[in-house]
Amino acid sequence: YQQIYPETSKATDVWAAKQVQEFLNFNIYDADTGRGYSPEVMQYAKDHHINWDITEEDKEEMKKAKADFLAFSYYSSWTLSADKIPKDAAPNRYMNYGGVENKYLKTNDWGWRIDPLGFRNAITTMYNHYKIPVFPIENGIGLKETWDGEHMIEDDERIAYHEEHIKAMKDAMFLDGAKVLGYLGWGLIDIPSSHADMEKRYGAVYVNRSNHDLKDLKRVPKKSFYWFQKVLKDNGDEI
Repeated sequence: YQQIYPETSKATDVWAAKQVQEFLNFNIYDADTGRGYSPEVMQYAKDHHINWDITEEDKEEMKKAKADFLAFSYYSSWTLSADKIPKDAAPNRYMNYGGVENKYLKTNDWGWRIDPLGFRNAITTMYNHYKIPVFPIENGIGLKETWDGEHMIEDDERIAYHEEHIKAMKDAMFLDGAKVLGYLGWGLIDIPSSHADMEKRYGAVYVNRSNHDLKDLKRVPKKSFYWFQKVLKDNGDEI
């Protein structure tokens, strides 16, 4: 899910952020829930002579699509400046050109913004729009961590990230009325990230290896492991 903010209140920034929302979020979920593709996206394809090879029969078949829930991944929000976007850029590529720093949010080592309120916004927006339960199936923070072979890794930053995001999810549920099926962290044991980078660690359990050295592959619980253990035992009631 792309949680996009306009850089300023300029109409062009607001409009560009809305277009990203339509092209990258609603267009896909609309197709999954029987609404068909976004009229805005279809018009763009027509105007730019993009042949989707979609027949009227296909469109009728798509109307039969049903979804019991909508799953999504969320790690960060992003901020967009329309001034940086080339005139010929497609809306689903706007962030390739117009992404800018959000000075109001902290970031991790890879520049991903830490934004629990954006998580609440994503959950509430999706539920309000589609009126079916949502399920965040990936949420977490990548950190650079090493183990000295003896002491526990004190990953307080990870604990704070998950605590704030679970609290935001609860606010979406109990203050905004969203229906949420569950919450999955990515990944609760260290594994290579999507770019095959073992040094970008998400887990509550450390795996003793690096990108190029397998070492002994020992599994070592971090401080966050015991935090998660308590959260699960208490059903999150203390968050």
